[in-house]
Amino acid sequence: MEPLRGGALVNLSDKALKKLKENSNYSPAAFGLRWAASRDNVVTVLSGMSNLEQVKENIQTFIDYNEMDEKEEKLADEIAKIIQSQGEINCTACKYCMEVCPRGINIPALFALYNQYKVTNNKMFFKIYYETLAESEKADKCIKCGLCSKNCPQSLDIPTLLTKINDEYNKSAG
Repeated sequence: MEPLRGGALVNLSDKALKKLKENSNYSPAAFGLRWAASRDNVVTVLSGMSNLEQVKENIQTFIDYNEMDEKEEKLADEIAKIIQSQGEINCTACKYCMEVCPRGINIPALFALYNQYKVTNNKMFFKIYYETLAESEKADKCIKCGLCSKNCPQSLDIPTLLTKINDEYNKSAG
């Protein structure tokens, strides 16, 4: 499901992208698709595409397909550790959480904002963008009912993450 995490594995942080470029000739998309296709028991890899260029790249990736070797598997693990160390929330912005949120919190927007903040450490951007959200969409409106987490295909503990985002906002606003 979502081998490129809704595009999140294509839009790598500078540090993760540098690591990939230093050790591979594949684009982030091709590298990610090859990783997914190299898993045991995977027979089909589906990928959402937004334009003709992406369609062509994905087709070419599988026309010239080579299963990942041990060195590439290690590289994938190293890139994953870089992503995880930056505190990113593994949200694909599917919005299933929003379908059941009784408060109408813009969970994917908050997660994207938080991820951007963790990569850039730009407190001013974080604070300003957070304040542009409608009051009802902000993290502090969460009533911790947990319906969102039950609907999340990534199994995220959304109420806890929203509390973390609200705490981070309060620090940046202080």
